[in-house]
Amino acid sequence: MSICGSCMANANLQSVRESTTKTILQAAKVIFSFSSYVDGKLMARSSGFLIDWDEGSKEGTVLTSARIICSKYTALTQWSGTDEYVPDAEIIAHLLDEDETTVPAILFRYDKHINIAVLKVNLDLCAKIPRFSSDINYGQEILVLGRDERLNMTIAHGCVNFMGPTTYERHHYLFTGCEPSIGGMVIDFDGHVLGMANFPGTAYIPSSIVLKCLDMWKKFQCIPRLHIGMKLSPIKFLDPIHVERIFRKCNIDSGLIVKEVSHGSIAEELGVRPGDVVDSVNGECVATTVELENLIMRICENHLDQGGAIGSCMDILVGILHMRKGRKGPRHTLSLRLNVSDDVEVFISGMHPFSYYEASSKMHMDLGLETDMIICFIYV
Repeated sequence: MSICGSCMANANLQSVRESTTKTILQAAKVIFSFSSYVDGKLMARSSGFLIDWDEGSKEGTVLTSARIICSKYTALTQWSGTDEYVPDAEIIAHLLDEDETTVPAILFRYDKHINIAVLKVNLDLCAKIPRFSSDINYGQEILVLGRDERLNMTIAHGCVNFMGPTTYERHHYLFTGCEPSIGGMVIDFDGHVLGMANFPGTAYIPSSIVLKCLDMWKKFQCIPRLHIGMKLSPIKFLDPIHVERIFRKCNIDSGLIVKEVSHGSIAEELGVRPGDVVDSVNGECVATTVELENLIMRICENHLDQGGAIGSCMDILVGILHMRKGRKGPRHTLSLRLNVSDDVEVFISGMHPFSYYEASSKMHMDLGLETDMIICFIYV
């Protein structure tokens, strides 16, 4: 049986190969393969890794992707809300002993919006649980570790990309530029866990989001969020030439560009349109969508700590710079009254009375906004 090689043969990694190999082999001891079945038929496979282990009960806690219990998913967009899950599916953990023993894994928690799950598995352990790091250093080199269906390690090399989600992807993702093993571990060269690889493509959930989810589950048995009804893209990830041009025209160099507004949302009712820029939430500046997601979950956590509940309403203040016909418009602070939800956010593309700006190419040039970063609709 042949085994495919890994990225460690890459000439660019030769100077760190010895130390990095030790890091990989240490991490490999807590990375497992999982498979799920419905009526005896294979449904999904995923990697996963230990984040806790109780020596007395021999029970391990494993972080993985909710894809392990997903029976149907939409490849085109994550915002449709049409994915289907089977939480009572049979989940099998493939252990790493000589006999490659399989044992049952119990689904403990899962969240459809974040696409994250926690499993419980009984196993012996002779390894150190890796530490998480919430630091995000764009451009930093990383490794994505997982296991294939033969239990062989998969190792991919990439970096934390200077890019945000497309209109098809959720706001809590970062990207590695390398093919991930879904549910696998994203680490730096020192072995710190930077996140969990996930669907789609090269996406991963950064540790700051993972740790907040784990904390919310521990406190509330759910992950409360606010459905803001906007798809956003960071100015930060535009080319510096474009950022400087936006600053000259609009006196802003940070914030989140509104790419689309959900039909029927509070944001739409209050006049938010594609091309507007969100620069703050509850008075805190937001430069990336991951920062926004962390802030929203923190706001929800405080709301529940103060006696609020899932399904209740709360107000958030959103700083918006309106853009109209390629020109800087007024800046408003909008009060959005939103429901606190633990369900998946569904985005509905609307049919506003808008038209393409006749000189859209000039608008792109004036504001430095590339067509793949923003839909340049102008409300009329």
